[in-house]
Amino acid sequence: MLRFNSDGPAGLATRKAPGRASILNDEQRARLAEVVEVGPIPAAHGVVRWRLADLAQWVWDEFSVSVTRHTLGRELRGIHPPGAALRG
Repeated sequence: MLRFNSDGPAGLATRKAPGRASILNDEQRARLAEVVEVGPIPAAHGVVRWRLADLAQWVWDEFSVSVTRHTLGRELRGIHPPGAALRG
């Protein structure tokens, strides 16, 4: 009723739900993109190639934000080019 009153018949059309807010803010997302682009330092990070599990641990260590591998994968698809050398 409210949408009809404000927008008329067009207001009744199904709209995309806004969804949940991102777990990472813009600064954190930029830092994550930088770390992924540079790649891990084996001596410091203990890995030679980033996996989503490793990056999730890095996000926790760096920002104290708990993020699942699935969610992190979605975040990376939004900020990193397709075909990036990331593993699940």
